[in-house]
Amino acid sequence: MGKIIWLASYPKSGNTWLRIFLANYLRDGLEPVDINKLESPPIASSRIWFDELTGVQATALDNASIKRLRPGVYRCLARDAQETLFVKVHDAWGFASHNESLFPADVTAGVVYIIRNPLDLAISCAHHWGISLIKAVENLCNPDFAIGGTTGGVSEQLSQNLGSWSGHIRSWLDESNLPVYLVRFEDLHIDTEGVFSKIVNFCNLPFERARLGKAVAFSGFAELQRQEREKGFCECLTSSRPFFRRGTVGTWREELPSELVQKIETIHGQFMRRFGYLDEGNQST
Repeated sequence: MGKIIWLASYPKSGNTWLRIFLANYLRDGLEPVDINKLESPPIASSRIWFDELTGVQATALDNASIKRLRPGVYRCLARDAQETLFVKVHDAWGFASHNESLFPADVTAGVVYIIRNPLDLAISCAHHWGISLIKAVENLCNPDFAIGGTTGGVSEQLSQNLGSWSGHIRSWLDESNLPVYLVRFEDLHIDTEGVFSKIVNFCNLPFERARLGKAVAFSGFAELQRQEREKGFCECLTSSRPFFRRGTVGTWREELPSELVQKIETIHGQFMRRFGYLDEGNQST
């Protein structure tokens, strides 16, 4: 029986970058892994995965029933695994029923939780979802915000309750009682190899310096852009907008209107200060 390390984040916070790094590190190959053939389970909200392991079509159930069954899906996955599984998740941490969490502690080895400055995040989400900046900021500030589920057809993903940016962070870091290793997207840019080396250690993977350097190079943004440009990326919502768009830090200064900056700072100021996105003078960094 294996256990699960959840790779948790709000969308567009660096989760895919982390998964591709881990895929390269675990494979330790002579060339970069194919971004469309990552050797890992699908996202925790995968409908196909749910249907296969429960024997029930998610389309025949309401969201409350699906939620109650999801912890059992993860227990089945861990039971059948021979080693640690790394599973991407965008859901906020929460309860599947009155006495059971959605992500059961008994099959959890740990959580790598990635955060990103919500000012940059709003821009990236707007491009990814094909919506306006105003709508993206509304989503990040909405405690009831959810993605996935059926909207006039059969979705590949189950409904995922994200909530607001602050609420998402609070759920995993302050409420889950799971062992969590926190990673800031910005720190990955400043010291990519150093941060990834700490993730390797947290995940109890064998540490090899040369292997680490190769995995970092194979998961570099230029390489990810090259692969997407040449053959597309299966997780991109539409071929008209690239998934690996810019991968930079601080673009909010040029792209996010001041009134939206102020809205995010007002609603999320407490958590922005906590994680270094607002300084002592309440100025965005």
